[in-house]
Amino acid sequence: MRTVRRLRKETDGEHSVSVIAALGSLNSHGPLTLSELADAEGMSRPSVTVLAAALLDHGLIAKEADPSDRRLVRIHLTPSGKRVLDQSRTRRNAFLAKRLGTLNVEELRTLDRAASILLRLVETSR
Repeated sequence: MRTVRRLRKETDGEHSVSVIAALGSLNSHGPLTLSELADAEGMSRPSVTVLAAALLDHGLIAKEADPSDRRLVRIHLTPSGKRVLDQSRTRRNAFLAKRLGTLNVEELRTLDRAASILLRLVETSR
């Protein structure tokens, strides 16, 4: 948890962790309905509705009608939203690269093995 909190501090200071996470989900999963985004982020539908309204106001996402069901509305990243997401990732990656650069080869090997195990645990829990 401490690592997660520290990495959260490295997100774009102008945007909250929730904003960056939502932009990341939209980037990874393509256009989503608000319900799909709520499920992806583990948030309530009302919370995602508020978040999406703010993202729309800032031009980070846009709405589009679902091509197969015109009653549904999907949201997707705008070029500005993609830029914010990329900048946030660049900051976090730079932070991690700097920290990893202080480790010796054996420590890096240990982290690599641990990361594989952690990913396996997380992916099989679904």
